[in-house]
Amino acid sequence: MKRLFIALMFISSAAGATVIDRYATELDVHADGGSRAMVTLDLKKCQAGRFVLPVGFGGMDRLEVQAAPDGVVLKPVPGKESSTLEIELPPGIAASNSLRFAFAAPDVLGRPKTAAGEKAKIAADTQLLRHTFVNTGALEIGVYELSVQLPGDLRVQKIAEQLPRTKRSEVLPRVRLDRTDDRQGADLQLANMKQGDRTSMVLNVVSARHSYGWLLAGLALSLAYLVGFRSLVKAEPSPESQSAQPS
Repeated sequence: MKRLFIALMFISSAAGATVIDRYATELDVHADGGSRAMVTLDLKKCQAGRFVLPVGFGGMDRLEVQAAPDGVVLKPVPGKESSTLEIELPPGIAASNSLRFAFAAPDVLGRPKTAAGEKAKIAADTQLLRHTFVNTGALEIGVYELSVQLPGDLRVQKIAEQLPRTKRSEVLPRVRLDRTDDRQGADLQLANMKQGDRTSMVLNVVSARHSYGWLLAGLALSLAYLVGFRSLVKAEPSPESQSAQPS
């Protein structure tokens, strides 16, 4: 038992020296609210042993390891609201490495659940995309990034939450919107995440067709106003023409 305890302490301390330099997730959101998450994990000062990587999704289906050094083992541990991934680094591993893996993350986009008799807090045509990540692991994360891509027929109406608030020393906002190949998205980033640090964002998402509808309606109102104003100006005689008329 004593030898086992010493061995576990050695593994824990060895893995603790590994540094997560960058933790980047690309989230491809599907029309049904599900998604495919593609993760790139840049590691430095790698040491043999096991560490636990927190995952900010309540499910990790169909895990696919896309790139990893020989001997690296990834074991998903799905959770209800957040999951973890156990990563085992083999002896003799290089000091710097990148791991790439993908998995299905369910229910990232949808209508918020309400209790019976409770009124909805958002419009009927609005869905929410929520993401919360807490660094529950022992390793500090140099930079945490999440890049979201919405289906082509959806757009972000409003950034409802972006935490923690940016500091004066930070150059980029916590959440920024972008567009790639006619698909709107959003990027969340936070640097130097110690154990227990948390970041989150909430996006109000609506149909992209609504924006064109409001635009056309606005143009129609503008044209109607211009036509009416022009007719009014033509109908009203000028002061000069009134004074020229005989009395």
